[in-house]
Amino acid sequence: MEKRVCPNCGNEIQENDKFCDNCGAQIPEKKKKNFKMIGLGIACVLVLVVGIGIFGGESTEPLNLKADELSDIMFDDDKAEEYLDTPINTTGYLFREDDVIDGNNKLTDSNYVFCSSVKSFTKGKIVLFESDHMNKLKNVGTLSKLSMNGQLVKHKSGMIFFNVDKISIEKKLTKEEGKNALYKKLGIDENEIQKADSSTEESNEVKDGDTITVDDLLADPTKYAGKTLRIKGKFPQALARSSDGRDIVAINNDNLDQYVEIKGGSPNFGGCEGIVTGNIILNNGTPIINATSFESINETYSAVGTADYYPITDGYTGYTDTYVANYNMAIRDDYSTTATKVDTLKKGQYVEIRDIKGGLGSETWGLIQHGKWVCIHGENPDEEYLTNLSGD
Repeated sequence: MEKRVCPNCGNEIQENDKFCDNCGAQIPEKKKKNFKMIGLGIACVLVLVVGIGIFGGESTEPLNLKADELSDIMFDDDKAEEYLDTPINTTGYLFREDDVIDGNNKLTDSNYVFCSSVKSFTKGKIVLFESDHMNKLKNVGTLSKLSMNGQLVKHKSGMIFFNVDKISIEKKLTKEEGKNALYKKLGIDENEIQKADSSTEESNEVKDGDTITVDDLLADPTKYAGKTLRIKGKFPQALARSSDGRDIVAINNDNLDQYVEIKGGSPNFGGCEGIVTGNIILNNGTPIINATSFESINETYSAVGTADYYPITDGYTGYTDTYVANYNMAIRDDYSTTATKVDTLKKGQYVEIRDIKGGLGSETWGLIQHGKWVCIHGENPDEEYLTNLSGD
């Protein structure tokens, strides 16, 4: 059979194509040849063939269905079984997946669906189709009119698809024309869509004061770093044991298989759901909550083994090490035994130390916050006034 080519670009086209799928040029109709009857013998042969078709076997004429009718069959399992492998012709309009708008119709993971009309599309009356000729549709826009020939097939998943042997483009729109036509028929302003998309992006931004879960925080710590957030989870009744062997204040996720360490304070309850508010800091990529407040949810119990934390009042959000006081210790305004006493760290009280300095003698001092220092070690190495719980 002689191949047909586009008179405009030379691209090979199918027998009944009306438009070139490469350049979009309209294909002139092929002139019909006139045949004269050449004898009674041929006429008899034709009669014989028709007779065999009527009386001697099944008809192979394809079934002509509108896209709506085909959709009804496809989504009715019993009907679909009856029509499997039956040759079917159908006409309708193409809808591209990339023109589908959330809330209007995200119906399939396919790149294309086929419908009788926009109204059918919005009601979900669609034809899911597949073909070896899908490449033919790469530059064809939504609402282009198509005719397709094929048969229904059932996948192993149980899904019914229209397997297309031939695709003919009756009326072609470009992708831009098709998108604009669809939006117009749906009464959608593309500028409003862009605004909505922008609002969605903004709504995904993390803001101070947002409430997240422990799992949220652990899934993407860098997303929340530096923010002051409300973290929801479950508080244990006692100090948690960290992976490096430290006793720490922590908040667990709902499954109790992950936790986030808390510094700067501890709740006066435990064994229940709760929320800790604090600034998120990262230590080698691991999130730590620098707490400012706690609140319980539902029933609460007295926490066992949680000691009071010495309060931090300057809003510091950097990394600290946790210490516990072995004695009642004077807090001074400088790292010296002769400096002015400004407060007292009680025995058993936890404190966050952000910096270490050596004193005039051999003692070691820890900075709690500006103007507040506490002696960690005395001149004698055995004089351990504060014990480091951070494992450093």
